[in-house]
Amino acid sequence: MFSFRDKEIAGGLIERLKRNRKKLKFMHVCGTHHDTIYKFGLNKIFEECNIEVVEGPGCPVCVTTPKEIEEAVALSLNGKIVATYGDMTKVPGMKDSLSTAKAKGGDIRPVYSIEDAIEIAKKRDKDVVFMAVGFETTAPSTAVALLSDPPDNFYILSCHRLIPPAVKAILEMGEIRLDGFIEPGHVSTIIGVEPYIEISKRYKIPQVIAGFEPLDVLAAVLMLIEQIENGESRVENEYARSVKFEGNIRAKKIMQEVFDVVDIKWRGFPVIEKSGLELKKKFEDRNARKVFGDILSGIEEGEEPKGCRCSEILRGVAKPRDCRLFGKICTPSHPVGPCMVSKEGSCYIEFRYSR
Repeated sequence: MFSFRDKEIAGGLIERLKRNRKKLKFMHVCGTHHDTIYKFGLNKIFEECNIEVVEGPGCPVCVTTPKEIEEAVALSLNGKIVATYGDMTKVPGMKDSLSTAKAKGGDIRPVYSIEDAIEIAKKRDKDVVFMAVGFETTAPSTAVALLSDPPDNFYILSCHRLIPPAVKAILEMGEIRLDGFIEPGHVSTIIGVEPYIEISKRYKIPQVIAGFEPLDVLAAVLMLIEQIENGESRVENEYARSVKFEGNIRAKKIMQEVFDVVDIKWRGFPVIEKSGLELKKKFEDRNARKVFGDILSGIEEGEEPKGCRCSEILRGVAKPRDCRLFGKICTPSHPVGPCMVSKEGSCYIEFRYSR
């Protein structure tokens, strides 16, 4: 890890970045990249080099919709134990968050993994619903859990999403001019390089898959600049120490065995085609939406919290400081929107490090 924080090597990369004369705008699709950029002050370095790097829809907690949160809330208030990752508990739905549902008597269990949720199901007679949030990085663990014969009282509320369709949606919407993408390393360890190739070919945009240390991000930005200078639009793999071209074949096979790819809405976006994962028909007896349909019927999408600009921030159209609530009404201890809740959210990260 520390070899990728070498100041001398960083200095050499920064000197090369300073030769850039074009005003460039890149988007990354990973909250961990955003954390690295602000934690190590790379945002200031990029500004000096005429480069802007914005965060897109790379925070899985942030892009989970209010409707999905209300589904989990409804289950918890109707006698089900809802287990999910800790960041999800404070994210606002339309009326409640899981935290406020707990205050109303809902049984909410923050967990570190889906295995923790299964252990709860083994020890309790009540139904346990795991709110499965995350991109291709966490979807394989959900699939493995279902293939491992969990207890009969264990169910899944799938909120999994896929990154490449979201990248395409950003480009199709055309709200902002982008010169390149820094693609997420964790997701790419699963899906590999190939899914991004069609994007570069179709939209003529450079992409670099990057790791999460400062030198990774600096190198990725430099690689994007070199592609632009050479008139190229292709996919490069800076994170070759972890990402193989073919990805994790076994993990992809397990996902295909358990999930169907479906159209799904993202917070801040319209419905994105083939961007979500829902359990296959043979796992309907584990699908919370099918088994508890009577509880979840009638829940519809609602509006975002008044004044919150998380939807625009997730599309790269606005920055955290463009929101009048940022750092005043909306803080990590009293979040209004999801980008201030999750540790991968751009508002949380900027608030934390700008102080």
